[in-house]
Amino acid sequence: MLVEPLELEILATLIEKEHEVQIVDLIIEKQTLSFFIEKHKPDIVCFTGYITHSNLMKKMCEEAKKINPKIVTIVGGVHIEKSPECVESDFVDYRIVRNAVDVFPKLIHFLETENAFPEGALKQHDILDETKLPAYNFDVPIPNRTLTQKYRKHYFYVFHNKVALLKTSFGCPFPCVFCFCRKITGEHYFERDLKDVIEELKSIEEKEVYIIDDNFLVSEKRVREFFELLKVHKIKKKYLIYGRADFIAQHPDVIRDFKKLGLRTIIVGFESFNDSELSSLNKKTVALTNEKAMKVLNENHVDCYASVIVMPEWDEKDFDIATRKMIELGVRFLNIQPLTPLEKTDMDFDENRLIIPRAECEKWDLAHIVIKPEKLSVHQYYKEILKMYDRVLFRPQNLIYHIKHPLSMQFKLFSGAVRVRKQYLKKMSCQK
Repeated sequence: MLVEPLELEILATLIEKEHEVQIVDLIIEKQTLSFFIEKHKPDIVCFTGYITHSNLMKKMCEEAKKINPKIVTIVGGVHIEKSPECVESDFVDYRIVRNAVDVFPKLIHFLETENAFPEGALKQHDILDETKLPAYNFDVPIPNRTLTQKYRKHYFYVFHNKVALLKTSFGCPFPCVFCFCRKITGEHYFERDLKDVIEELKSIEEKEVYIIDDNFLVSEKRVREFFELLKVHKIKKKYLIYGRADFIAQHPDVIRDFKKLGLRTIIVGFESFNDSELSSLNKKTVALTNEKAMKVLNENHVDCYASVIVMPEWDEKDFDIATRKMIELGVRFLNIQPLTPLEKTDMDFDENRLIIPRAECEKWDLAHIVIKPEKLSVHQYYKEILKMYDRVLFRPQNLIYHIKHPLSMQFKLFSGAVRVRKQYLKKMSCQK
């Protein structure tokens, strides 16, 4: 996957009328950060990222300051909103920790006028005090996507080529203990007015749209209202969404109707096919529901990007049972996540079990094993993960299924799979 920086597009849109703004997508660009600082000579440089980018963002702020010590550096992102200490640095001037849509423009104004410093931002070395933060605000403008026009042809998600991002809600009303997403919104769940969503959707040129809500399938009423608005405005696009298995299993007619309106793929967090594991994760569902959901998706020819959590107490037999179940259910696309106790989640966890320190944030990517396995060596555990990928993804039926997709996208998928395999083999070699 490689997708647009929607957060930066939104923030840039808010200040572009009064300021010259450039978005540089360093994932795509061949040149270094230094090249662009020398080229644009900015007064302010802003970075966003996830937990895995924390150390990198500090290094980039340092790099910017070395070129021009007067450059103001601002850092933000969903992880920093809850754990701003992760980017604490002499080279980070300001951190956005709440309501970036409100706070970022106010911070820019503060830097121009030295008027009141906005609540929701931290100065260098300030310590977060959540009691002094403003209430959550989830109003967002329609972003100016022309700010990333030069990059847009490169954005894709598996077989969704030239894909745009759309967010229609914030947070999730479900209490899974491993989930960081609902912590970002302070346990709040907020839905945008669908009329505003449709206006944004009409402004998107791409035919492929990735709705990045933590869970788009929360309310049948809201989803059906979305359907009606698509029909009224004659919007014809293809969709990739997140959705829970229980909604899919309980509403096969919704999936059927959505398919007719362009639904292609649902990312489903099955997490497990074991009732006791689902209970321990507070998933509020059962294994049979996962099976019913997969049947609904297969019957309606909707692709499922299945997400599964592998537990530290698993042995070879547990991996085999889960693998056989996914093959039985016809899972074609799979994301395997070793159980990862991210900070600020509700997981009750003994830090002494960690084998990767939290300071090595780039390895907290939901792919590295961070908890010591109970019954296998780390090397064996990685080997079982790789074996699961191979058995589920590369069986003949899957390879035949992929033929229907464009050759260019098959190549991207294949090259991505090769890179992932190399990463796992490297992890395994380090653990011998």
